[in-house]
Amino acid sequence: MKSRLDTSFLIALMVAVVLIVVDSKSSMLANTRSVLFIAVKPLVHTAQLGSRIQTSWQQIAEEREDLRHRNMELVEENHELRKKVIELRKEEQRNRWLAELLEAKDRIEYPVISSKILSVQLQPASQKILLDRGLQEQVFIGQPVVNHKGVIGQITAATLSESAVTLITDANHSLPVHIQRNGIAAVVLGTGTSNRLLVSGLRPNQDVQLGDVLVTSGIAQRFPSGYPVAEVTEIIRDNNTPFAEVSATPLATLESNFEVLVVWTKAPNEADETPLVSVNSFGEQ
Repeated sequence: MKSRLDTSFLIALMVAVVLIVVDSKSSMLANTRSVLFIAVKPLVHTAQLGSRIQTSWQQIAEEREDLRHRNMELVEENHELRKKVIELRKEEQRNRWLAELLEAKDRIEYPVISSKILSVQLQPASQKILLDRGLQEQVFIGQPVVNHKGVIGQITAATLSESAVTLITDANHSLPVHIQRNGIAAVVLGTGTSNRLLVSGLRPNQDVQLGDVLVTSGIAQRFPSGYPVAEVTEIIRDNNTPFAEVSATPLATLESNFEVLVVWTKAPNEADETPLVSVNSFGEQ
């Protein structure tokens, strides 16, 4: 058996040597080699297919991982850009607010000082804000607080560095006003809600219209005269009752962290000694 294999190997070796010599000396086997190459080529491709598939899958996996990382980076970049846009919009809004507040300073004939809102308390029993100005800035009880849109309220308690302001919407607050269009006098009463005031003292036959602007009357010289307070939003007339039911919306909106104006219509030594609303040092009733 072994000798037969040896013989076959020798014969194959001799045939191979002969074919190599013939191929190198002539082109007799060129056509045969071409035919064999064409016949074997699919087998070569098939043998290489597994390696190619593995390489392709590896490339796809690497590309997907790269895309995932890039997508995460883009999401983070987008998040940061959106935060910056929000901050820029807030800053733009604040700058616009400050510019309008400066214009309001020029319209008020009394000394004013700007103050930042530290906190806001809007509850039915208490409508107040806390400011970063106090007795060391000569803030006093009863002092009016406004912004460029209208009257906000008045100071009802103060410490050295802070003061509590009772808003005109507080249920215990009242403010003498008149209709800007015709001068008819009335009183604005707080309701305990931040967007509604009652207008008292108007008879059913008096000239009051929706959209009328109510301004401070200047009585007792507590608030600067003629400063915007509210806009009439509802009128119910009944000739069987002595007064019309009139509601109004405050013109001054509150923006947390934005400044307001504290106004000196009186010198501190001329101010009332008793607060209009009884509060403690934290602005609570």
